[in-house]
Amino acid sequence: MKKNLLSIIILALLVVNIAMTGFMLLSVMTTNSQTAKLISDIAAALELEANGGNTGGFTGSAGGGVGNIATYGFTGDDQLTINLKPGEDGKSHYMLVEVVFTMNTASGDYATLGTEESLANMRELIKGKITNVLSSYTLEELQADDTAAKDKILDEVQELFNSNFIYEVTFSSVLYQ
Repeated sequence: MKKNLLSIIILALLVVNIAMTGFMLLSVMTTNSQTAKLISDIAAALELEANGGNTGGFTGSAGGGVGNIATYGFTGDDQLTINLKPGEDGKSHYMLVEVVFTMNTASGDYATLGTEESLANMRELIKGKITNVLSSYTLEELQADDTAAKDKILDEVQELFNSNFIYEVTFSSVLYQ
């Protein structure tokens, strides 16, 4: 009799355990599905922002991987000599710089705007944008932090192309005088 009673108590505890496990599973699954929905909504909102609306945008800073990167710039014999704004010392200074643009080949605009022919046609306009931006800075400002100048050049070039398939500006070689 004692063995039967013990078996019945174990069976009752087993049923209670299964019921509690089922209840916990349902409550966790409900919370999990709500969390997954929230995360997917946030991801969808961020994707819309990253796509930049009508301009195609980018998918991450490197355009989705190293295979989706192309560069264009003023390097080697094409490096730029730019007269800088007079600084604290009142003297004229200039900057010899190689500017490189990083482009996202996965962007829809790259196929039309990023071709060698299109970039060659816009070369002088791009050079003008770079010159105008850099000539508004002093030697001291650029030596302290050139990030603002790079960001302004990027904004100007993206505005020129009305697209953001170009997503980074780099100074690969800089000489101040």
